[in-house]
Amino acid sequence: MNEIRYKQIPQVLAVLAHGGDYHYIDRLGYTHSKPLVMYYLREAIRAFHALKRSPPKEMPNAAAELMQSINPNYLEYEVEQINNVEKTKELREAVSLICAKALAIALKFIERGD
Repeated sequence: MNEIRYKQIPQVLAVLAHGGDYHYIDRLGYTHSKPLVMYYLREAIRAFHALKRSPPKEMPNAAAELMQSINPNYLEYEVEQINNVEKTKELREAVSLICAKALAIALKFIERGD
């Protein structure tokens, strides 16, 4: 796998999972083809746009702060890097890493008892 350090895509996915809905992470994690990976990334980023425009009042502060810190230029760069992956094995490794990072980041938004 190339040496890119995916940071923004996992953060976007984690913010989308702030309330316990992991479907963007799950869909991406179970995808085996680049066209579907790109489709699910597009869907996640679109949902992120909507969330950023109208964040819910009950959104944890950590998630809201992370949402505001996402760098759109680097997010675009990471999407391009995914699009440039040629081998299926490398694509699966990158997507697995992204999803694992997203789940790890999303742990910060779970409050005790949730």
